[in-house]
Amino acid sequence: MAAPGPIATSPAASTPLERPRLLSALSSAAPLVVLVGPVGAGKTMLLRQWAAQHPDVVWGAPHSIPYTTGDVLMIDDADALTESDWMRIRELRRSRQGLVVRAAAHTRRAVPTGEHAEFIAELAFTDHETRAYLSMRGSQLDARAVQLATRGLPSAVGAVAALRTVRDDIVQALLAELPPGPLPSPHATFAMPEVLTDEVVAALDGPADFIAECERAGRGEWVAGAGHPLFLLTAPVRAATRKVHPPQNAQTVREQAAQTLLGQGAWYGALVEGVAAESLSVIDGAIRGGGMPLLQAHGASIMALLRGIHLWELRRWPIIAMAQALIYNARHEHRLRAAELMGIALIGARTAPAGSADRALLRVIESVLQRLLGIGDGGAKAARAAASILGELPADEYRAIEGLLGDLHTHCAISLMYAGHLDEAATEFERAMPYAGRPGIQLISLGGVAVVHALAGDLGSAQRWVDTAREHAWADDILNEYMGSLLHMAQARIHIEHGELDRADAALDSVWHIIDTIEHWPLLAYLRAQIDICRGEADAGLERFRALRRSRGSRTTRSQTRLLDLTDSSLALAAGDLASARKLTVRADDAAPVAIGAVRALLFDGLHERALRMLGTIAAETPDVRAQIAVLDAVVLRRLGRPIEATVAARRARTIAGTYGLTTPFLLTSAEDRELFDLDVPWPALDARGSVPQLTERELVILTELIDTANVNTIAARLHVSANTVKSQRRSLYRKLGAASREEALAIALGHGLLAGTTA
Repeated sequence: MAAPGPIATSPAASTPLERPRLLSALSSAAPLVVLVGPVGAGKTMLLRQWAAQHPDVVWGAPHSIPYTTGDVLMIDDADALTESDWMRIRELRRSRQGLVVRAAAHTRRAVPTGEHAEFIAELAFTDHETRAYLSMRGSQLDARAVQLATRGLPSAVGAVAALRTVRDDIVQALLAELPPGPLPSPHATFAMPEVLTDEVVAALDGPADFIAECERAGRGEWVAGAGHPLFLLTAPVRAATRKVHPPQNAQTVREQAAQTLLGQGAWYGALVEGVAAESLSVIDGAIRGGGMPLLQAHGASIMALLRGIHLWELRRWPIIAMAQALIYNARHEHRLRAAELMGIALIGARTAPAGSADRALLRVIESVLQRLLGIGDGGAKAARAAASILGELPADEYRAIEGLLGDLHTHCAISLMYAGHLDEAATEFERAMPYAGRPGIQLISLGGVAVVHALAGDLGSAQRWVDTAREHAWADDILNEYMGSLLHMAQARIHIEHGELDRADAALDSVWHIIDTIEHWPLLAYLRAQIDICRGEADAGLERFRALRRSRGSRTTRSQTRLLDLTDSSLALAAGDLASARKLTVRADDAAPVAIGAVRALLFDGLHERALRMLGTIAAETPDVRAQIAVLDAVVLRRLGRPIEATVAARRARTIAGTYGLTTPFLLTSAEDRELFDLDVPWPALDARGSVPQLTERELVILTELIDTANVNTIAARLHVSANTVKSQRRSLYRKLGAASREEALAIALGHGLLAGTTA
């Protein structure tokens, strides 16, 4: 039997788009594969494209299944197959081993359950496919607007591509002309909501089988990826119905649908209908219920839906403002808008009654906003307050937010972690675990405990948590995105300490693609810098780090900013740029690692007494800090001529580092100092002699003049000083550079970057 003839109802059919993802799915090893989608989903075109790639294809149809067949049997309208047709198909499959059957239907119910079919349901154009199709058609229309108007239905995209505008009235008029036509008059109400469930239909006094009948007729399809199954009538069906039966009381109907969806926990559907009904209370409820997974799964759509809400309204709805802020903040080009929304959310986040579940929720929002905006204490105080409220809520209030508890505890933990309160952070991550019903929250909490222990230098505990997390089979879109970033950073830290730099790189690379948007970027950059120093590539690492820091800007918490300062100083020290390294100076509320970084700069600047005094003021609370302090104590004491005390400190450093498997405390030390520890440290040693020469301002002026001339009298005349003064300053310059001539001095200065006027 020949293949079906040309289809004339859709411009899309005359200009097919190659869709490798679907053609590949049709090439499954399964004997029976069925494309499932509504009218206009492009099923026939896909079957044709796939059949064209295979020889010995025979087409069948309802009431016309062939008695013999080739290697492949194609059936375009499986919905109309009778029981006799299915018996014939079963006979063919028994008689011809290896027979492949490919079919298309509106619903899975068209295929008897005993056939063990494999279904392909996601036939709508993706955003990428819509862009590709419009480009192929030479259309200048905005792909996102076309996608929103058509929901990616191929026939609808094909029709709209022929237009020169996406003006709503013109698009809707065109869509109304496409098959399969309007709903019958008694059912016109159901074209008002954008999303349906059986419960919504019942609430609107519709028949129990309405959705099932619509699916069988190809008028719509179930969408399972919205967190709750939702039924969507196709854009042409809704447009045609509204044209023939103009909607009455549409806002009331959509409000009723929104409330029903909210009660079902169909958060995305409730948000869509809540926006249409202009009900901020429904939108608020949907965001509370859906949490971060809702924002992550539908961020672009939610951003478009909420765009019309005025900022002044959001002061009373901080959760809506917060949701928008988080979505905008994940997009580099919208950071200013995100900051504006965060400010509005922060104002509203202090309005709920004290001690209530809402108060706990809003204190967490306050903590997150302070952390992301880089204001106050980075949200530590608000996180502590929220954790305290959550621990004292009455049972009814607790149950009201039980679905959000995992999110709330993890956000408290992250704020506390970056404020340096590692023990409290670990506690909050662990408190999140019993409520981590979603894989993403479970991964964040496990990775969070792991990274806290890794940062503290307790590698054994960190590895146990990593192993626990790795027992799960995480999807890549969870593991290699924000949710998995803490786990990857924990793994990177462990690999660095074990000398497994390639594995550490691979762990960071797993999430480096989101470095431009992720809030953890300072810690990711710090770990990458450690790898660069270990590899002896500090110069290149410093350039990469500074480029990243410039691109990300300055909006981060004070503790994160100080971590960035520490990273810069460490890279500069390893690169021999003492001038940049010494810019890191201690401040009163610095975390211990930052203070230790400042001590290292003092040490290589020869200020040993001052370094020793500063070491005595640092609180040694974690294995990593204790090991680093012991290393620096030993080095300083040796340089001060106190060998006995230095030996004791060195022994203490070896003991702590050996107990916890740490090697990086010895990283930024010179070869001579490492002799104290009697260890085979695998990392390159620092060479203090390789530091950038520290020139006075006057010596830099002389250096600049030497570029133009070697004549002392000429330089003296330009600077209005005597020739003897120039000679004296030149001698000092040559001595610091280790040069014997003008040419050698200029070459050395050029190598150190001094001729650019800066070492930074």
